[in-house]
Amino acid sequence: MADPNNEVCPDFVSAAYAEIREDLIRASAQTEAQVINRMVVSWTQSHRQRVDDWNQEQEQEEHDAAEVAQARTLQEEEIHERQEADAEKECLETEKKKPKMNGFNATLTVSDFIMPRPAQYAISKINNFKYTELWYFSPNAEDGYGLTQVDNAVLALRPLSAFKASKHAIPDHELSFLTFLRAKNTFLMHISKAKWPQSNIDALSLFFWHLENHLIRNNSDIGDLVVLHYASRVRQDWHDHLKRDNAFNIGVLNENLIRSINDELWDKVRSAKMSQVGSSKFES
Repeated sequence: MADPNNEVCPDFVSAAYAEIREDLIRASAQTEAQVINRMVVSWTQSHRQRVDDWNQEQEQEEHDAAEVAQARTLQEEEIHERQEADAEKECLETEKKKPKMNGFNATLTVSDFIMPRPAQYAISKINNFKYTELWYFSPNAEDGYGLTQVDNAVLALRPLSAFKASKHAIPDHELSFLTFLRAKNTFLMHISKAKWPQSNIDALSLFFWHLENHLIRNNSDIGDLVVLHYASRVRQDWHDHLKRDNAFNIGVLNENLIRSINDELWDKVRSAKMSQVGSSKFES
């Protein structure tokens, strides 16, 4: 529909409207001037109505367009606000994951004693309440270095013991007795630091104390070896039972088992001596 505001009143006096004028004169018995005036008035009224309808329609379209634009603006603002909120949340999460360094007390000095620190592999195992060989807590627990990938690109040297078991680790019964005593002290300190249940720590403390002070150490030439084998087997068996939730009291020694281990080791000693004697006779 064309804009009626641009319309111009027809020239009803012209010859183009002569027949219409004559028909209206005959029908109304009015003069030609009256008929022309009537035609002009009728067109003007109709034109005014068309202009009003047009203006209302334009206003409605403008109103509808304004509502659509406003809704689009609000939607774009919501999307922008959501994106900003997501970006801020992601930034906060990233910030939380960043390592943070704590401050320090300017009035404190380093302690008189620094606890020996075993390999991270051993620390991880005791933090997870798993069995760990005492060798890792001994002064001899040294390991080499290996290549590991950092940031998906850079290769760096790190101690092998930081992320896997050491190939140099040995079972408890192969330690010297002095190393065993020193390692168990460090071990007890670290399990306390790792928040093991106090009852478990107390039982292990009694376990080691009873073994260190057992009479067999003074009454047998292989007493220390018997104690080491008992400690190695029993502590590992205790952890196996802990996993099944039916662990025994490790702090109470089983004298029958100690005697059995003692007999077993003496049998090995005698067998070794007999093998040496047999070899000597054969050579001679």
